[in-house]
Amino acid sequence: MAEKNKGRLTKVLDYLKYDDPFSKGVSFCPGCGLELLLRFIPRVLGNDIIITGTPSCSAPVLLGQNKQSWHTLSYFGTLMTGAAANATGLVRYYKKAGIDNTVVCFNGDGTANDIGFGNLSGAAERNEPFIYICYDNEGYMNTGIQKSGTTPYGATTTTTPYGTVHKGKNLRRMNLGVKMAMNKIPYTATATLSDLEDLAKKLLKAKKAKERGFCFLHVFAPCPTGWGANPADTIEICRQAVKTNYFPLWEAENGKIRMTKTVKKPKPVSSYTKLMKKFNHMTDADLQILQDDVEYETCLLGGLSVLEAECQLPVSAQD
Repeated sequence: MAEKNKGRLTKVLDYLKYDDPFSKGVSFCPGCGLELLLRFIPRVLGNDIIITGTPSCSAPVLLGQNKQSWHTLSYFGTLMTGAAANATGLVRYYKKAGIDNTVVCFNGDGTANDIGFGNLSGAAERNEPFIYICYDNEGYMNTGIQKSGTTPYGATTTTTPYGTVHKGKNLRRMNLGVKMAMNKIPYTATATLSDLEDLAKKLLKAKKAKERGFCFLHVFAPCPTGWGANPADTIEICRQAVKTNYFPLWEAENGKIRMTKTVKKPKPVSSYTKLMKKFNHMTDADLQILQDDVEYETCLLGGLSVLEAECQLPVSAQD
């Protein structure tokens, strides 16, 4: 097993062609999946990328603090309602100026799936030539751990608490990756931090595909602080999210979905939920609702045959 892991690490290192542009110490929480992702992206794509983003967990590091910078990248901050519009302006300016570069719009799920989805959708419709990366930590972690559209059923947040009235979130999560793939944009993909070679390949595919237009990467990034997880378990959480099909890995070129990692015998979703406190209160019936959602979404992707029945939306969750 050690030799196998060593071989995987060697393959990942082959993709890291550039230096880490970030300071050795930054202000992310211990175990934050976002930090690993943010350091990984420029080491694969290059330090000449232009990043634009909004107020979020990444903003204090990307924007800098007290006139000091945490990195050597080019960064343009904007409002949550205009992230993709700002990236559109950047790529159009550089095109007019005859400058060939890569614009990366980098935001959390609150911006991508909720507050800024309108202009994200517009950029996809217009097929704007830039890469949009959503790091999904399933909530508004920077402002107090409130629920977002990608927060899963049953999870506790400060706006979906567990108590005598509420038992966590009573709504299903929205599948942002599938929504974007349905636009038939040049490239859509999901990725996570337990499969870095897969992530690196998809970053490079997006860099090439953005020559034909809009590219979207939906990256699963655990938040130990907001999820009540051990910081040392961040990668294991990602690994179990994949092994249970809670967050399957796939890519789509012009809307045609292909699984990049097939899980032949998926584990029950409880193998994933037991790693964090935000699901601790869930009963077996609650977990079955979440399991039904996972199987429904997997069936929709058409990549795995985990359901013998046709894809039908489970009706057991609350309205």
